[in-house]
Amino acid sequence: MRDDEPASSPLPYAEVTDEAYATRAAADFRPEAFEFAVVLSGRCPRCGHTSTTTLVDEVYRKDAAISDSGYRTLLCECEAEHPGCPAGLRGCGAYWTLRLEVEA
Repeated sequence: MRDDEPASSPLPYAEVTDEAYATRAAADFRPEAFEFAVVLSGRCPRCGHTSTTTLVDEVYRKDAAISDSGYRTLLCECEAEHPGCPAGLRGCGAYWTLRLEVEA
């Protein structure tokens, strides 16, 4: 499915996850590192629309005693219409966890 293809019926919004989502996202999403952020872009493993997430860590105060394992939970942030999506939100509701490894 492409973003510019009309869907036979829009996928309804649902806050769901599946182990396969992380596997598909890890293969498809690409990181772009900036000074204080990483932008991850790829196709949502549930709805297939383009989703872009900006992860910002460095501007927040961190407790040195807390270790950062690199794992991040991502949400679908596509711009497509999904029936039942709560006002003020975007995406299909899918979420998954990835281990973020960005080379400096």
